[in-house]
Amino acid sequence: MRLVFYIFVFAQLLNYIHIFAEELKKENIQSSRIKWEKIEENKSNNLKNIIWEPFDNIDNHFERKIPEKTFEKIFLDNEKKKINHVNKNTNQGFLQVQPHIPLNNFLNDGEYALSTYWISSFSGGRAGGTGNQNYAFKFDYGLSNNSLFSIYVSEADDPLYQLIDGEIIPNNWANVALGYKKKLLKFDHLKTSLSFASFLEYWVLSSGYGINGEVGSKKSIYNEIDNTTGHDRHEKFIYSFSLPITKELNNKANFSIVPGITLIPKTVGNKNIGKNFYGNNYFLASSLNFDVATNLQLIGSYTYLFGPGHNSFDENLNFYRNAIYSYGFNWKANPIIGFEAKITNGYGNTPSTSLLTIPSDNKPLYYLGANYNYQPFGVDTRFIPLNKNNNLLLFGGLSVDNALFPERGISQISFNLDDKGNLFALYGYSLSNIFQLEIRTGSFNDVNLVNNKDSNLQNKYLSSDNLNYRFGGKLLIFSPQKDDLFWMTLRTSLGRNQGSNHQGYLFTELINTIRLNDWLALNISPKYFFSGVKSFGGLGVSSYINVLDNLQLIPEINTSFKSDANFNSTLALRYSYSSQASVDLYYSNAAGIQDIGQLLPDNERRVGIKLNFLY
Repeated sequence: MRLVFYIFVFAQLLNYIHIFAEELKKENIQSSRIKWEKIEENKSNNLKNIIWEPFDNIDNHFERKIPEKTFEKIFLDNEKKKINHVNKNTNQGFLQVQPHIPLNNFLNDGEYALSTYWISSFSGGRAGGTGNQNYAFKFDYGLSNNSLFSIYVSEADDPLYQLIDGEIIPNNWANVALGYKKKLLKFDHLKTSLSFASFLEYWVLSSGYGINGEVGSKKSIYNEIDNTTGHDRHEKFIYSFSLPITKELNNKANFSIVPGITLIPKTVGNKNIGKNFYGNNYFLASSLNFDVATNLQLIGSYTYLFGPGHNSFDENLNFYRNAIYSYGFNWKANPIIGFEAKITNGYGNTPSTSLLTIPSDNKPLYYLGANYNYQPFGVDTRFIPLNKNNNLLLFGGLSVDNALFPERGISQISFNLDDKGNLFALYGYSLSNIFQLEIRTGSFNDVNLVNNKDSNLQNKYLSSDNLNYRFGGKLLIFSPQKDDLFWMTLRTSLGRNQGSNHQGYLFTELINTIRLNDWLALNISPKYFFSGVKSFGGLGVSSYINVLDNLQLIPEINTSFKSDANFNSTLALRYSYSSQASVDLYYSNAAGIQDIGQLLPDNERRVGIKLNFLY
């Protein structure tokens, strides 16, 4: 839950800075207005020399009526020109290839960037589940145009990937890193630059489970001298230093060489026999960035370790050195929102740990990231404002979501409770007009699924011990507000239960919302559920029927695409008592309105309430 707290704090910080920036912008606008001053009449001006002539048919020369549709097109064309102008060289905003491979790119003085990263194996290893995962959040602040301050927060709490002595061993890494990067030299004629980066990290690592003698208690991997079991926790300070050297090969490609060192202890605890941890490593990294478009960049890197330490261990707790690789792409959706995707075998999510492979193995991993580059007066994707018929859609759906969300800088909160005890909450923050960050939490209660074949899903994700938190976001792809025919949003969320099984899953949906007329909107949402227990697709269909300006009827239907598929349905009535608040009353046989619950029908129907707020 520490990770959820950090996300919430960052989101609130964004909100406050956005408000401050808007006020500052207003002051600048006020100060830039024309100031009128009274001046003494200059009697040397001879108005008698002016020749005055009549001008007929003034209306034909000065009056021009522009149709509303034409005005919208002119507005959108102008905004696209602004965005295209800002988009030039937007790939320069990416600050690193891997956490241990910083680039010679910097933010401007006073700008900041917030990034989120997720690294996972393609399977859960011997412990099962969707994958062995490591989550991280990064905050960068431009101290000047040539210096950068960074904070990383990272946590991985999945068991070791391989069995140790035939046992599944709990493992936890939690890191907080502080860093500073400074440009030292820049040779314009050689198109080469050199920087220095250093990082201090506080690393809390633990292994094993329970108390010695307890049933189910597991032995720590840091205990090599006896068979004592139980939870073993250690705190370490680790360090890293690097010298990124970047050469601009041409206007599309950059090549970097990064020599560096990571300083990590070679022993942990006092129950070791010789070395039982990674140790210090000198390394040499290389990376290549190639711009295939103004907003799309291919990236690749390779890091060789010279030792004397190691960066990997196996199921027998033998340590090795393995080269670290990565390849993928960076994509700038607009000037302030970017995404990364790549394949790598580096599991750590901080500069001093990103040389390490997945604990107990060396496997290819997938890396997904999103970054938000805040510029106080930066250009976001601009839209024509929503009309009143669509305002109620901003509060979202229930068991079927819609593709709309509030504009940049607006927070969204909802609370849901039903008569069977399901309890869910959502916090969303629009980092951009095209991207909303989401945090969800809650628990299912008194679920009795229709299909007995789904009992494993119920035991893992819907049992009474299933308090969970989920993290994700919505990316807007199409919108009538930017001259498209309909709204399309890609939404993805991931997370895990906080109960004894600690199981997690991935949920994604491609949401399409179509306005048919002034009083009716249709929503179609293909969905996919992925987990170590079972994976399957589904479809949600709903409509929004405007009874009055502030009253809406919402019927919803969901079905899964599997051999034992069943339908569930929801009927909701939404009343908006202000432009920033509404209440939903609903009747449903869906197991719940959060992610997996949307696709599974319950034997009994639920009556619930959902409160929605925008601020």
